[in-house]
Amino acid sequence: MLTISEKPQHSPLRHEVNAEIGDSLFEVKTGVDSHRTLNTALVKLAYILGERPRFRGFLVLAGSTITEPRLQAEWLRATKILRPDLLERLHLCVVKDGHVQGVPATPDAETQRTIMEVVEKERTAIVSPHSNRSTEPFYDILRILINQWFKQAGPLTSRWLAEAAGCSYPTIASALEKLEKYLTRQTDRRVELKAFPKDEWSRLVANADKVRQTLRFADHSGQPRSIESLVSRLERVRTDDIAIAGVLGARRRYLALDLIGTPRLDLTIHCRTRKLDLSFLRQLDPALKPVRSDEPARLVIHTLRYPHIFFEKAPDGSVWADPVECLLDLHEMRLESQAKEFLQYRVMNTL
Repeated sequence: MLTISEKPQHSPLRHEVNAEIGDSLFEVKTGVDSHRTLNTALVKLAYILGERPRFRGFLVLAGSTITEPRLQAEWLRATKILRPDLLERLHLCVVKDGHVQGVPATPDAETQRTIMEVVEKERTAIVSPHSNRSTEPFYDILRILINQWFKQAGPLTSRWLAEAAGCSYPTIASALEKLEKYLTRQTDRRVELKAFPKDEWSRLVANADKVRQTLRFADHSGQPRSIESLVSRLERVRTDDIAIAGVLGARRRYLALDLIGTPRLDLTIHCRTRKLDLSFLRQLDPALKPVRSDEPARLVIHTLRYPHIFFEKAPDGSVWADPVECLLDLHEMRLESQAKEFLQYRVMNTL
């Protein structure tokens, strides 16, 4: 059996897929919850296989929320548009609860072991210190719990929280213990917030710069594009992984927000790879350049790296960040009265 360590160090595929092992290519996608993202990943891997006729390709979904019937339906769609010779070498697999299931067929035991090894390596890489993920997973768990409370999602299992946050069970248990006074525990051990955790939220706001990976951009050309123009151009690069946040996201959920104008555009990007792809910025405005945290910014990008995506897709196709991200953005802009107003609105609509 070939192991991950046997991957060629200078493989030309190392920037295209997560792993190349023998004649097999493995692409891991974590937290996929939309058919569009799934289709894009399948087509990308099929394209790679089209250029490399000796290889098999495995698209591996880890922590996906797409149901099995929907996966079967999407695979059927793929069979209608891809060449038969590509379909013979293309495989879709789902990793759930430590098991590998294939669509439409599950691979052999040796390939399953290899898939699990690749997935584990990717998870380790993502949570490493070099991934820019929060060094305090407690705050990831806190944000997830608050989002689910806002949505009135009901009690959650520790397993679901572990998968959503990309954390181990001991980490989840430690976080829940810290939040004990804000929790309601069910007899089956599921938990949910019973009140907004204001003390822990204040600590999160105070440490937000350390918790969230933030990039800031400005246009010093003298004629910066309007926020409306940037949003309009964002539609051309529309993807389920980029969501509108900040003032626009908060105002969408609370039209009465006491704020005139939009000081900047905030975007939240869901990224589970070590390198953040910012190539779309050229289509928004080529004049946008990075600036320091103490300089005025026209565009601010925050990165979410835990597996579960809480974005909301509107009927017009636009993608919006969750209310917790929008609330953190208001605090970062020092719009404290608006942040308090928005939070009170969310809490009153939760109770």
